Amino acid sequence: MAEPILEVRDLVKHYPLTQGILFKKQVGAVKAVDGISFSLQKGETLGIVGESGCGKSTL
Repeated sequence: MAEPILEVRDLVKHYPLTQGILFKKQVGAVKAVDGISFSLQKGETLGIVGESGCGKSTL
C-alpha cells in the first residue's frame, strides 16, 4: 500500500472553560474534537460534514 498524502491519528483539541475576571481559573473544557483518525491516499477526496458547532473547522 502506498504512503498516504495526509494522515491524522488520535487528534484531540479541547478548549478551556474559565471562570473569573481578574484571576481566571480553568473549571472545565469543551471537547471540539476528541480522538479523530483518518488517512487520505492520492486520488481520494475527503468531505467533512456535520451540524453547526461539531468541530469541522477545528479539524
